[in-house]
Amino acid sequence: MLNSRAALAAWVCVAVAWTAQALAQSAPAAPTQRSIPVTRAPASAPDDLLAQLMISAQECPAFAKLASDYRARFSTPMLAWAEQHLARLDARKVLYPFSGADIVTAMNLFASADHLVLVADQWPQHSAPASMVPQQVAKECQTMSFFARYGYFRTNDLEGKDSVRPRFSRLLAYSIALSDAQVGRIQYLTLHEDGQVRPSSDGLKPDGLRFSVTRSNGRSLTIDYVRADLSNNGLKLGGRAHTFMRSQMDGAVLLKSASHLLQKPYFSALADIMVERAASVVQDETGLDIEPLRRTFEVRSYGKFHAPHPLWHDSASGQRLIRYLQDQPAIEALPFTIGYEKKSGSVLLVGTRNRR
Repeated sequence: MLNSRAALAAWVCVAVAWTAQALAQSAPAAPTQRSIPVTRAPASAPDDLLAQLMISAQECPAFAKLASDYRARFSTPMLAWAEQHLARLDARKVLYPFSGADIVTAMNLFASADHLVLVADQWPQHSAPASMVPQQVAKECQTMSFFARYGYFRTNDLEGKDSVRPRFSRLLAYSIALSDAQVGRIQYLTLHEDGQVRPSSDGLKPDGLRFSVTRSNGRSLTIDYVRADLSNNGLKLGGRAHTFMRSQMDGAVLLKSASHLLQKPYFSALADIMVERAASVVQDETGLDIEPLRRTFEVRSYGKFHAPHPLWHDSASGQRLIRYLQDQPAIEALPFTIGYEKKSGSVLLVGTRNRR
């Protein structure tokens, strides 16, 4: 692990143990790769749960290369394209439902945002017996290798289907490590009955994590990850998750690799909230059905889409989107892939709420 600053040949990442036990802390070291340099908060701050975890080159020897490849394939073109086409949204807050552990895509597309809110169904930490940690480390590296190549997470990887389950907080840390940011604090979050998330207090079960980071351009950014069931069963009227999601729609909503869930009847509650309240929507083909999207928002289309991913080859919503795009006089280019891998390419739909 940590022998001396001069001997350190790794990069620094951040993770949080999903327990109430004391967190071990070690002295910061100068990274030799792009990383998340971490600063220790004052010891007098009792709510600060920042922990430093050194992820050595032996744990994921390929990370430096896969991070470099990811930035070239995704981050660089995304940042340039978003500056031209998404900056007009002036989105200071971005809600990213069905995000999984994907922090970096939202950071790339919304470089001026002050607050990112990720919501998914994975608990932020999965513990395992000590004997399983080496397998977890390997699985985490394998999962990030897939993400760096294709730009999305597979649910089976996140859930550890037919394999060991990766530590979700570690994947969040890896995702931040793909960007140029400094993490200064991590806090547990609790989703309260009034629909607000606040730093957790003693005796309250945490529902998520809050990362306080500084971007490479010096801008402060708050990243919240909140675990919630976004189906109709989880978003019952008047429940804390329903109230929470309604309160998060004042900025942009990002939808990517969402398994076409919003196009299904059992996710209609979230779709209705978005149609009713979202200020703007940026989505691939797996987000809102094109019919409510184009009725509610002024839509600009980028890229191409000729067929859904084979897993959703019979998607009726996908066919409606294909017909909609065929009727458009011109569709602007998209210089990167986004969403599920498919031979028909990638599409991004940017919707701003109709004012008329």
